[in-house]
Amino acid sequence: MTSLKIKLDDITDALTTRFDMIEGGFYLDTETGNILLSTEGLDEGDLPEDLEDNPSYRLIDPLASHESFQIMEDFVDSLGDTKEAVRLQEALNRRKPFRQFKDAVHERTGLSDAWYAFEQKELARLAEEWCEENGIKAEWI
Repeated sequence: MTSLKIKLDDITDALTTRFDMIEGGFYLDTETGNILLSTEGLDEGDLPEDLEDNPSYRLIDPLASHESFQIMEDFVDSLGDTKEAVRLQEALNRRKPFRQFKDAVHERTGLSDAWYAFEQKELARLAEEWCEENGIKAEWI
């Protein structure tokens, strides 16, 4: 397993950013720990020419929507039998659950703080799992 210093915020951004309208993606440089962004229309002069073919660069696939939804459900479960949990579960059951959940979370400052702390913890766990699956022992910076 390769040890590598990686910015946790960079890899969690890569895990949560989807490119639906254009071609693109994030890659981890396994020699430097840097996260590289390659997108259609971006000046790719700073990117390696062999980015997609060189095994030193690992594509970071973003989370699927069901994985992001599961994080929201886990947060609701963590709230126990409370009014907030009921309100958030109702939001998840409506049309456009991501938007509804975000709106419901922001109705109360304390709840939004708790949500963002929970989400960051879960994203860090998923980043750790991604690294392990790719043979990398991450040292977060």
